[in-house]
Amino acid sequence: MTAAPGEATKLARRAASSGSSVVVACGGDGTIHEVVNGLAGSDATLAVIPGGTANVWAKDARLPRDPLEAANVIDGGRRRRVDLGLIEWAPPRWARPDRGAEKRYFLLMAGVGLDAHVVARVSQGWKRRLGAAAYVLTAAREALFYKSRPVELELDGRERLNLRLGWMLAGNTRCYGGVTHVTSRALVDDGLLELLIFRGYDLLRATGYGLATLAGWHHGAPGVAYRQAAEIDVAGPSALPVQADGEFVGYTPLKLKVVPGALQVLVPDEPNPLFSAT
Repeated sequence: MTAAPGEATKLARRAASSGSSVVVACGGDGTIHEVVNGLAGSDATLAVIPGGTANVWAKDARLPRDPLEAANVIDGGRRRRVDLGLIEWAPPRWARPDRGAEKRYFLLMAGVGLDAHVVARVSQGWKRRLGAAAYVLTAAREALFYKSRPVELELDGRERLNLRLGWMLAGNTRCYGGVTHVTSRALVDDGLLELLIFRGYDLLRATGYGLATLAGWHHGAPGVAYRQAAEIDVAGPSALPVQADGEFVGYTPLKLKVVPGALQVLVPDEPNPLFSAT
């Protein structure tokens, strides 16, 4: 059992360094996120017994919700190498010269703008009582007041975009919030992040974006840009909130990048369009 934020990362790192071949995380996406940050780059394999509020990874990986069936995947599943996303923040100017960049890995996605703003403001009491509905209610409230902000994006050092950003989602996997697919073309082992960039923001435009996304029409919709990239620099005059795997992690400026094959996972031994490798 974990008693504080970050403890699952320490436990996972300790297990990997001691030679454990499989580390089992029983919990939701927040628990898995912490365990991933303890296992990244190691030889240990992540197995999951789903719990928590939504468990997006369980849906994308097609893990059984029943705990006993999920446990059977540990014995009869398939090991696969997957990419991880990595968020890097430059050290602050006042930091010691030997201090390196702050880092945070993510398995599912990273969001910049509106969704991170919502994640930072959702009530933990609501989350315990209402589950995923707590995010919906918070989003409905915060959408009335949220404003887009100017941002500068640089993609793979080749393309630069200057725009007012409402929301950007960088997806390593497909499912979002357990209810829809925003980065619906993402592959978890192709060395790329799928980007959906929603320009501008007002209540009318946000409603249109939301309806188009739920209907699966957001690719190519007015105001929505689609890209694939291995490295994204996010800068600009404004500090925008950032979430990773549904956890609030900080503010821009930052760099998003892919670390190919950084994690080994156990998943059911069956075809899954999330993976490009057979």
